[in-house]
Amino acid sequence: MAETEFQQRIWAMLNDHPVVMMTTVVGGKPRTRPMSGHLDRENHRLLFVTHSHTGPVEEIEPLGTASIAISDEDRNFYAAIECEATRIDDAELLKQVWNPITGAWFPGGPDDPDVTLLALHPISAEIWNGPSSGVVIAFKLATAKLLGRAPDLGVNTTIDMR
Repeated sequence: MAETEFQQRIWAMLNDHPVVMMTTVVGGKPRTRPMSGHLDRENHRLLFVTHSHTGPVEEIEPLGTASIAISDEDRNFYAAIECEATRIDDAELLKQVWNPITGAWFPGGPDDPDVTLLALHPISAEIWNGPSSGVVIAFKLATAKLLGRAPDLGVNTTIDMR
């Protein structure tokens, strides 16, 4: 099945902007934090190096889900992506995605026993896609006010990401 334009845009954004806002649920309350990921498009996932026993890895249980938020303000495109979350204990894969920035957080290197991978597989995405020109937005707002209607500022829909 061919990817839709919105699916392609989301994957391109994830490739261009690896830092996302990840939300997990802790004690029934959402917890959101910035996380830097590695796009593994071939396997339809994002990989995050994290602590083995704390943080997102412990927070994905028992639901096995997390969500991420991405934005491209220049193009007025935003997405909240629901993901299936799994821990991956794979030393070779960890070494493949390791980089100097990761090393700053984990000075023990990829062999540190407190380091593992968290994989997020996108399931669905709610997107907001509007005009990227401020002039167009202003025109649509003014026109809607003159006509007594709600402004048409783009698309808000949910898409399948599988």
